[in-house]
Amino acid sequence: MNYLNTIIDIFSEHEISKYSDLKIWELNKSERYPISEGIKFESNDFAGEIFYYSGNEMEYCEMEFLIYLGEIYKAKVIEKTSSIELKKSVTEFLTNRITKLKNVA
Repeated sequence: MNYLNTIIDIFSEHEISKYSDLKIWELNKSERYPISEGIKFESNDFAGEIFYYSGNEMEYCEMEFLIYLGEIYKAKVIEKTSSIELKKSVTEFLTNRITKLKNVA
C-alpha cells in the first residue's frame, strides 16, 4: 500500500485541509529516510505531522498535533493497521484536534 497517498487522501478530505493559510509538505521515502513517508502541515494556529513507518520489523503510523495558543500537544501511535483502520484513526485524530482548536480560539 502507498501510505503517503492514503495519508494525503485522508487529509485532503478532512475539514482541516480547508483551514486558511495552511501549508502542507509531502515527504516520500528516500535514501536518507527509507522507512518513513507522510506529511507535515502548519498554519498560524497549529502544526502537525502524520507519518507512516514501515520497514524491517516495525510498522506504525505516528500523528502529532500542536496548537500554539496554550501550547496544547497531542500525539498518537497506531501499530500495523489496514487502510480502513488508518483512515478511521487519522480522521478521528484530526477531528478531535480541530474541535480542540475551535474550543481554544
